[in-house]
Amino acid sequence: MSSSAADATAVIGAIYMRRAIRAYTGAPVDRSTIERLIDAAIQAPSYNDNEPWSFAVVHGADVLHGLSDRVKAAALTAPSHAMPDRLRRELADMAFNVFHGAPALIVVCATSSRQQDAEDCCLPAQNILLSALAYGLGTCPIGLSRPWLQLPEAKALLGIEAAHVPVFAIALGHAAVTPVPPGRRKPSVSHYPS
Repeated sequence: MSSSAADATAVIGAIYMRRAIRAYTGAPVDRSTIERLIDAAIQAPSYNDNEPWSFAVVHGADVLHGLSDRVKAAALTAPSHAMPDRLRRELADMAFNVFHGAPALIVVCATSSRQQDAEDCCLPAQNILLSALAYGLGTCPIGLSRPWLQLPEAKALLGIEAAHVPVFAIALGHAAVTPVPPGRRKPSVSHYPS
């Protein structure tokens, strides 16, 4: 097998193997690994090569556990679509940790409030989700954290510039449990011309 075929197989394998990890061992993730993940993240394409992203990293399961209550309170009070009862009960549970015990969090931020910049930030986020597998790490997107992350006091605490917009938060660590892949629905696809 050629190296390009092996590389393609590895990429496809990562896409199919990646799972949202909601239980971590607690072992720390070293800063050099996080730096390598961010370097892989910034290889993503962006509109007009603007690279409209910045990153904030939170280190330590204890630190994240301490932030979880703030995130839960903001999520429960944020104006949004109807929240499922199951999720509302989880957020009200004092024992529920939004970050699932992860030892690190990477927040991908757009450097402006333009919708295109926010969309572009999803591309480096996906690179982090897939690259983490190469380092034996698990990840979980934490959408519940967005309402808190966008508060001025949260941005100040994490060193996020006031004008930057947190788009995608990723819990990161060594998986304690890897879930079984869920089935996927057949996609709706149209072709033109048919």
